[in-house]
Amino acid sequence: MYNLVMTNNLSSPQNDPEIKPWKVLSTSMALNERWFPVRKDEVQLPSGKTVNDYFVWESPNIATIVPFTTDGKFVICEQYRHGVGKNMYQFPAGGLDKDENPEAAARREMEEETGYTSDDVTFLSKSAAYPTKMSGYHHLFMAKNAQPTGVKQDDENEPTRVHLKTPEELIQLIEGGEFEVADSLVAALFALRKLGL
Repeated sequence: MYNLVMTNNLSSPQNDPEIKPWKVLSTSMALNERWFPVRKDEVQLPSGKTVNDYFVWESPNIATIVPFTTDGKFVICEQYRHGVGKNMYQFPAGGLDKDENPEAAARREMEEETGYTSDDVTFLSKSAAYPTKMSGYHHLFMAKNAQPTGVKQDDENEPTRVHLKTPEELIQLIEGGEFEVADSLVAALFALRKLGL
């Protein structure tokens, strides 16, 4: 149980004290699974209090890419997501292989999941999905002039249905709460802005 400390100092935000990092006293692996390694940290807070059971998923770094075709449509994946138990729309994304460049991973995921490639890939931003409990980052890219190769991989663990959506249709999905995967949602907003849409 964590204790909340209430203060009455509601003056200027510039008067807030500096936020200091926690000191890690010890760390160990609580769950050493290939796809879900979890470490257990004993940390000391700036107040001096010790928390001996702070768990962090050592999550992979992810590359997410927004493919945009020459005729002005977004290439979107529909995939089943077991964590929430339903099909969800998202852009091609996946974990970086060991020593893999994020852009190379993004290009690879786009081709594997959708069968599209592009010679015009740009970096959009980097985001942390849940930095309280996850260590990995999401590297976000956009691919203009995406074109189909006619070949995509079929992964039985991640079957993918590919959809082509106009900017207006993508915005409708977002506003209707049907485009919910966090890194894809952030990437969509960056891409729409970059495209002036």
